Formats: sequence, structure tokens, C-alpha cells
Amino acid sequence: MKKRLLIVDDNMEFRTMLKSYLATQELPLEIFEAGTGEMGVTKASFVKPHVILMDISLPKANGLTAAREILGEYPDTKLIVLTMFEVDVFKQAAADLKAAAFVAKSDIYEKLVPAIQKSLDLTAV
Repeated sequence: MKKRLLIVDDNMEFRTMLKSYLATQELPLEIFEAGTGEMGVTKASFVKPHVILMDISLPKANGLTAAREILGEYPDTKLIVLTMFEVDVFKQAAADLKAAAFVAKSDIYEKLVPAIQKSLDLTAV
């Protein structure tokens, strides 16, 4: 059974690249996307994702605010924070939200798939 993954990032090229990369990893995922925090909240209400890859810096509602809202509605959803800004204040905010992982965008090829596998208990895949 496929798990539902929601990518929330304002950069369409990054979302496209990320979807293509994840498709090569043979993970049992159905991938959805949103370009803003508000769209992410709305899309989550329809998709009910198992995991969210959430950027922090988003137009209108930032990723942490959107994640807080989604997790309030769907507390079993796993959150993986993706960001270009590896700063302590963001790491602490992600920890406060009980994020399953905090992955710098520069490290996605090394750290993202293991974070997804761990958060969805897919280590046997």
C-alpha cells in the first residue's frame, strides 16, 4: 500500500526535482505538492498525508505555522522539515513541532530517503 507524501515548497523547480528523485528511490509513495503554506494546509485536508516535506520559508503562511495547523488536525502525520537555512532557531522550532527530521536542502540526496523510511517505518523497503 502506498503512503501519501505531501511536498510543501514555493519553488516549483525544486518540487519537480524532488518528485523525480523520490520516484527513482522505489519507495511506496503517492506524492502530492503545494506551493504555499496555505495551499499545504488545504491540500492536507484532502490528501491526509502520512508524511509532509515542509519548507520553512514560504509566502503568506510560513512552513512552521502551516505544519502546526496540519499536525493539529492530523497528529499522526510525520513532519520532515526541509530548508536552506540550517540555523538553531529553525532546528528548535522543528523540534518543538516534534518533527521526524530536519534536513538541509543541500543534504537531501544523503539524508532525505533515510528520514522518510524511518518516519514511515519503511526500513525493510
